[in-house]
Amino acid sequence: MRNQFRLTPDGKVRLVENDVEEQCIQIAHYRGYWESRNHIGKFWTWDRKRVITGHTTGTPDWTFVHAIYPGFLLETKRPGAKPTPEQEKQIAILSEWGPRLAVCVADNKDYFAEWLDKHERMAIERMITMSRAP
Repeated sequence: MRNQFRLTPDGKVRLVENDVEEQCIQIAHYRGYWESRNHIGKFWTWDRKRVITGHTTGTPDWTFVHAIYPGFLLETKRPGAKPTPEQEKQIAILSEWGPRLAVCVADNKDYFAEWLDKHERMAIERMITMSRAP
């Protein structure tokens, strides 16, 4: 089992990206989401005969789907960290220019929980609006 946190010389807890990722996934599981890791890059098969191409550089780390709410992509960062330029570009393509997918960039579990609340509220509002349409 991994350490749940790390201590700095001054005794403060220092979270890393994996800690934030783990917390966000737990919150999503609690709310009924299923996750899939988005592997980036090129990979050889075990027999070294083929190369498998993963997602484009900058694609968010995780995809989440739910039976009721729309899916979304999640990019986690260590507390205070920002996305790389490649990630910012790919997130813009996915969320603004292309398929207009919901993308969350979270550096802590509280932000992610608030973002998820808003994501789900907006989905409910869309469902209500669509049910009233003639």
